[in-house]
Amino acid sequence: MGAHVLLCPDGTAATLTVDTDIDDQTRPDLESAADALPATVRELTLDLGPVVFVDSAVLHLIGSMQRTVERNGGRLRVAGLAPQPLRLLRLASALWPEARWDDYLRAC
Repeated sequence: MGAHVLLCPDGTAATLTVDTDIDDQTRPDLESAADALPATVRELTLDLGPVVFVDSAVLHLIGSMQRTVERNGGRLRVAGLAPQPLRLLRLASALWPEARWDDYLRAC
C-alpha cells in the first residue's frame, strides 16, 4: 500500500506515514488508509518524510484527508516534507492562497 498507520492508545490521534511516491496511481490506496481510521481519530498527522516525489495528486490527497478528519471534528497536520514535495506545496500556496495550503507549511 505504501503507508503505515500508527494509532495512539486512546484512538484519538494517528500518524499515517507514507513511504512511496504520491501520484494518481498511489493516491487511492492512501486515501483508503485514511478512510479506514476509526471515527475517534481527531488528530491525523500525514507524515511524508520518506516521500521523495509527489505530483499534484498530493494536493488531492491532503484535501481528501482534511475532509475525512473534519467530518469527525478533527484536523490534519502534514509533517516531514522533503525538498520536492515542499516546493510543490509552496507553489500551490502561492497560486491558490484561498485554499490555505500555507496552513500545512506552517506545521512543517
